[in-house]
Amino acid sequence: MNSSNKIAVIGVGNTLRNDDGIGAYICSQIDALHLQHVTTIIVQQLQVEIIEELLCYDAVIIADASVGKNEVEFNLLMHDETQAASSSHHTNANMLYALAEKMYHKKMLIYLCAVPAENFEMGETLSQQAIINAKKAINLIQMQLKLLTIDN
Repeated sequence: MNSSNKIAVIGVGNTLRNDDGIGAYICSQIDALHLQHVTTIIVQQLQVEIIEELLCYDAVIIADASVGKNEVEFNLLMHDETQAASSSHHTNANMLYALAEKMYHKKMLIYLCAVPAENFEMGETLSQQAIINAKKAINLIQMQLKLLTIDN
């Protein structure tokens, strides 16, 4: 990849459910950096329809709240043929990857940043631990963005 690559950072979650809004928070912080070639997109949940919008990007980073994890996880997605199909109301990052490959014959470079969260009650405030975890996620995302935009 080189410095002219277009990269999307997608923040997933419901901002009215406290820590579930961590993806939107991460996008707002990335947006504030005014990084060239980086676009942020905030969605309440991943939908199949977003695939067409993502086809113009060279890489996609998805930031989402995670339950049951203690540390921020950042991984490149690989298509998993054994993964069970989701219902029509829920699409996950692996499904987007698989559909882009099957429908558009494009192997997308998709990273998933799973950020531990604890409070999903109604409200618009991130918990202190969610903010700490979000900052760790932002650092990981920034490092990956630098790697993705280095001139070859």
